[in-house]
Amino acid sequence: FKKLYPKEQFKLIETDSSQVVSHIVDGMADVGFTGTVLEKKYCRYIPFYKDKLSIITPNTEKYRALQEDGGDEIFWLKGEHVILREEGSGTRKEAQKQLKKAGIDMGELDIIASIDNQETIKRSVRQGMGVSILSRLATEEEVQEGHMLAFPIPKSDAGRDINLVYNKNTPMTANVERFIKI
Repeated sequence: FKKLYPKEQFKLIETDSSQVVSHIVDGMADVGFTGTVLEKKYCRYIPFYKDKLSIITPNTEKYRALQEDGGDEIFWLKGEHVILREEGSGTRKEAQKQLKKAGIDMGELDIIASIDNQETIKRSVRQGMGVSILSRLATEEEVQEGHMLAFPIPKSDAGRDINLVYNKNTPMTANVERFIKI
């Protein structure tokens, strides 16, 4: 954003989808990004990116062996410590939905932590504290560098929309309008 608008002041906040929408509805933010659509009558959602979720693990011999076996079945997830995004997170809601399609109920998982920051989750996974389910986009660099492994979720759909959201009843500044158009 700062490269697009070098003279403008932006405040960037990372939080879950429900908090993003609350900030928009309460007038605390002009635009936000969500991984889920929440029913708020004043909000308009514009899908702009299709993203898939992956199960991420540390890059250890144990998980490399699972990956070599094909990784089509993920029932091994039930025996792992799992670190998830916090309640209200679009990532968590989508993970629950996709795991259910793959035959795994969230209640069967050993969820050891719910964390609101994906960078903290990735560091925890890299350090071997557990495995997680995050956006492919968010973990792409770590997977390419070999710090983590990524497993697809079987029977998952084409992915989820990442949405730009704004309050359609609040007048926009010229800069906000320009940003949305871009």
